[in-house]
Amino acid sequence: MLRGLIYQERELGNQPDTNGCYHFDLPIDIIARSCQLNQRTVEQVLKGMEKAGLLTSIKGESSSDLLNVVAPEGLKEVYSATRDKVSWWPVR
Repeated sequence: MLRGLIYQERELGNQPDTNGCYHFDLPIDIIARSCQLNQRTVEQVLKGMEKAGLLTSIKGESSSDLLNVVAPEGLKEVYSATRDKVSWWPVR
C-alpha cells in the first residue's frame, strides 16, 4: 500500500520533500482495513519497518499516525521478499 501511495504522490508532484522522504497521515485502522489485516499485525509490520530503517512514525496527539517513509526504494525489497525472507514479518 505504501508503495502505491508513494507512486501516486511522486506522479502528482506532491512529494518527496527535499530529503527524499514521503510523509503520510495514516491511522493504523485505515491501513489495516485497506490491507485486510488486523491492527496488531499492522503495528508489528510498521515496527519492523522502523527497525529496518525504512520509515519513522510519529504518534500524533490526535487519533492519527504520521508515517515518514525515509527509504522509499527499500520498500521494493520488502515488497518483493517473501515472508520467510523478512525476519521481522509477524505472520508466518
